Amino acid sequence: MVNSCPTHLEYEVYEPRNPRANDYYRCIEAHFEDLEGAWEEHYQNVYGYWRPYIMDVILRYLDCGDLHFGFARVRCETCGHEYLVAFSCKRRHFCPSCHQKRVVEFGEWLYTEVLKQVPHRQWVFSIPKRLRIYFMFDRSLLAELSQCAWKVLSAYLKQGTPYDDAVPGGVIAMQTFGDFQNLNPHS
Repeated sequence: MVNSCPTHLEYEVYEPRNPRANDYYRCIEAHFEDLEGAWEEHYQNVYGYWRPYIMDVILRYLDCGDLHFGFARVRCETCGHEYLVAFSCKRRHFCPSCHQKRVVEFGEWLYTEVLKQVPHRQWVFSIPKRLRIYFMFDRSLLAELSQCAWKVLSAYLKQGTPYDDAVPGGVIAMQTFGDFQNLNPHS
Protein backbone atom coordinates (compact mmCIF):
# COMPACT_ATOMS: atom_id res chain seq x y z
CA MET A 1 0.00 0.00 0.00
CA VAL A 2 1.37 3.42 -1.00
CA ASN A 3 1.27 6.15 1.62
CA SER A 4 -0.96 8.96 0.32
CA CYS A 5 0.44 11.59 2.66
CA PRO A 6 2.11 14.37 0.61
CA THR A 7 4.51 14.98 3.47
CA HIS A 8 6.09 11.57 2.97
CA LEU A 9 6.16 11.84 -0.82
CA GLU A 10 7.34 15.39 -1.48
CA TYR A 11 9.32 16.49 1.54
CA GLU A 12 12.16 15.29 3.66
CA VAL A 13 11.51 14.40 7.27
CA TYR A 14 11.37 17.49 9.48
CA GLU A 15 14.34 17.75 11.78
CA PRO A 16 14.21 20.52 14.37
CA ARG A 17 17.29 22.68 14.50
CA ASN A 18 19.50 22.44 17.54
CA PRO A 19 20.60 25.98 18.43
CA ARG A 20 22.78 24.79 21.31
CA ALA A 21 25.03 22.94 18.86
CA ASN A 22 25.90 26.26 17.19
CA ASP A 23 29.20 28.00 18.10
CA TYR A 24 27.53 31.42 17.86
CA TYR A 25 24.86 30.35 20.37
CA ARG A 26 27.40 28.89 22.80
CA CYS A 27 29.56 32.03 22.62
CA ILE A 28 26.61 34.29 23.43
CA GLU A 29 25.36 32.01 26.20
CA ALA A 30 28.81 31.90 27.82
CA HIS A 31 29.77 35.58 27.54
CA PHE A 32 26.83 37.97 27.22
CA GLU A 33 26.57 38.57 30.99
CA ASP A 34 30.29 39.40 31.13
CA LEU A 35 29.84 41.83 28.25
CA GLU A 36 26.86 43.49 29.92
CA GLY A 37 28.81 43.88 33.18
CA ALA A 38 31.81 45.44 31.45
CA TRP A 39 29.88 47.57 28.99
CA GLU A 40 29.60 50.83 30.94
CA GLU A 41 33.25 50.91 31.99
CA HIS A 42 34.91 49.70 28.78
CA TYR A 43 32.59 50.35 25.84
CA GLN A 44 29.89 52.93 26.60
CA ASN A 45 31.98 55.99 25.73
CA VAL A 46 32.75 54.58 22.30
CA TYR A 47 29.63 52.56 21.37
CA GLY A 48 26.81 54.14 23.36
CA TYR A 49 24.85 52.96 26.37
CA TRP A 50 23.62 49.38 26.91
CA ARG A 51 20.01 49.61 25.83
CA PRO A 52 17.42 47.44 27.67
CA TYR A 53 16.25 46.19 24.28
CA ILE A 54 19.58 44.38 23.89
CA MET A 55 18.82 42.11 26.86
CA ASP A 56 15.40 41.30 25.41
CA VAL A 57 16.95 40.32 22.08
CA ILE A 58 19.65 38.18 23.70
CA LEU A 59 17.30 36.38 26.07
CA ARG A 60 14.80 35.67 23.30
CA TYR A 61 17.61 34.38 21.09
CA LEU A 62 18.77 32.00 23.82
CA ASP A 63 15.20 30.63 24.07
CA CYS A 64 14.75 30.41 20.29
CA GLY A 65 14.09 26.92 18.99
CA ASP A 66 13.96 25.36 22.48
CA LEU A 67 10.87 23.19 23.05
CA HIS A 68 10.98 24.03 26.77
CA PHE A 69 9.88 27.59 25.98
CA GLY A 70 6.86 26.72 23.88
CA PHE A 71 5.96 24.82 20.77
CA ALA A 72 3.22 24.05 18.29
CA ARG A 73 2.04 20.52 17.53
CA VAL A 74 1.80 19.90 13.79
CA ARG A 75 -0.36 17.05 12.53
CA CYS A 76 -0.86 15.76 8.99
CA GLU A 77 -4.59 15.36 8.39
CA THR A 78 -3.97 12.65 5.80
CA CYS A 79 -1.73 10.22 7.67
CA GLY A 80 -1.94 11.47 11.27
CA HIS A 81 1.84 11.95 11.62
CA GLU A 82 2.63 14.51 14.35
CA TYR A 83 5.69 16.47 15.38
CA LEU A 84 6.54 19.49 17.53
CA VAL A 85 7.88 22.80 16.23
CA ALA A 86 9.58 25.01 18.79
CA PHE A 87 8.66 28.70 18.89
CA SER A 88 11.22 31.10 17.50
CA CYS A 89 12.43 34.47 18.77
CA LYS A 90 11.39 36.28 15.54
CA ARG A 91 14.35 38.66 15.87
CA ARG A 92 16.03 40.19 12.87
CA HIS A 93 19.78 40.55 12.52
CA PHE A 94 20.76 38.87 15.79
CA CYS A 95 19.29 35.39 15.20
CA PRO A 96 20.51 34.01 11.86
CA SER A 97 17.61 31.56 11.51
CA CYS A 98 14.83 34.03 12.29
CA HIS A 99 16.47 36.84 10.34
CA GLN A 100 16.55 34.87 7.11
CA LYS A 101 12.93 33.80 7.48
CA ARG A 102 11.74 37.35 8.16
CA VAL A 103 13.70 38.78 5.23
CA VAL A 104 12.08 36.29 2.86
CA GLU A 105 8.59 36.87 4.32
CA PHE A 106 8.95 40.66 4.16
CA GLY A 107 10.12 40.52 0.54
CA GLU A 108 7.21 38.27 -0.41
CA TRP A 109 4.73 40.57 1.37
CA LEU A 110 6.12 43.63 -0.41
CA TYR A 111 5.94 41.88 -3.77
CA THR A 112 2.39 40.53 -3.38
CA GLU A 113 0.66 43.18 -1.23
CA VAL A 114 2.45 46.51 -1.53
CA LEU A 115 4.43 47.11 -4.70
CA LYS A 116 2.72 47.89 -7.99
CA GLN A 117 3.93 46.48 -11.30
CA VAL A 118 5.82 49.67 -12.16
CA PRO A 119 9.52 50.48 -12.32
CA HIS A 120 11.22 50.77 -8.93
CA ARG A 121 14.34 52.55 -7.80
CA GLN A 122 16.49 52.16 -4.70
CA TRP A 123 17.68 55.32 -2.99
CA VAL A 124 20.15 55.43 -0.12
CA PHE A 125 20.37 58.42 2.19
CA SER A 126 23.39 58.71 4.44
CA ILE A 127 24.74 61.39 6.72
CA PRO A 128 28.18 62.95 7.14
CA LYS A 129 30.59 61.08 9.42
CA ARG A 130 30.75 63.96 11.89
CA LEU A 131 27.03 63.62 12.65
CA ARG A 132 26.90 59.81 12.95
CA ILE A 133 27.98 59.73 16.60
CA TYR A 134 24.71 61.40 17.64
CA PHE A 135 22.73 58.45 16.28
CA MET A 136 24.76 56.02 18.37
CA PHE A 137 23.74 57.72 21.60
CA ASP A 138 20.18 58.69 20.61
CA ARG A 139 18.47 56.00 18.51
CA SER A 140 15.23 58.03 18.31
CA LEU A 141 17.04 60.21 15.75
CA LEU A 142 16.92 57.28 13.31
CA ALA A 143 13.15 57.69 12.88
CA GLU A 144 13.60 61.40 12.22
CA LEU A 145 16.33 60.63 9.68
CA SER A 146 13.99 58.37 7.70
CA GLN A 147 11.18 60.96 7.83
CA CYS A 148 13.51 63.68 6.55
CA ALA A 149 14.75 61.41 3.77
CA TRP A 150 11.17 60.61 2.70
CA LYS A 151 10.11 64.28 2.68
CA VAL A 152 13.00 65.19 0.41
CA LEU A 153 12.56 62.21 -1.90
CA SER A 154 8.78 62.62 -2.11
CA ALA A 155 9.07 66.30 -3.06
CA TYR A 156 11.70 65.44 -5.68
CA LEU A 157 9.56 62.70 -7.23
CA LYS A 158 6.44 64.90 -7.34
CA GLN A 159 8.38 67.61 -9.20
CA GLY A 160 9.55 65.12 -11.79
CA THR A 161 6.10 64.08 -13.01
CA PRO A 162 3.64 65.98 -15.22
CA TYR A 163 0.67 64.69 -13.21
CA ASP A 164 -0.69 66.88 -10.41
CA ASP A 165 -2.28 63.95 -8.61
CA ALA A 166 0.78 61.65 -8.64
CA VAL A 167 1.49 60.10 -5.25
CA PRO A 168 4.92 58.53 -4.71
CA GLY A 169 5.27 55.48 -2.49
CA GLY A 170 8.20 54.11 -0.64
CA VAL A 171 9.46 51.47 1.73
CA ILE A 172 12.03 52.82 4.15
CA ALA A 173 14.34 50.58 6.15
CA MET A 174 16.83 52.06 8.57
CA GLN A 175 20.23 50.42 8.52
CA THR A 176 23.02 50.90 11.03
CA PHE A 177 25.62 48.50 9.70
CA GLY A 178 29.00 48.93 11.28
CA ASP A 179 27.69 49.78 14.78
CA PHE A 180 30.89 48.72 16.49
CA GLN A 181 33.44 49.66 13.87
CA ASN A 182 32.17 52.58 11.86
CA LEU A 183 28.54 53.50 12.57
CA ASN A 184 26.82 54.43 9.34
CA PRO A 185 23.10 55.06 9.84
CA HIS A 186 21.34 55.31 6.52
CA SER A 187 17.92 54.69 5.03
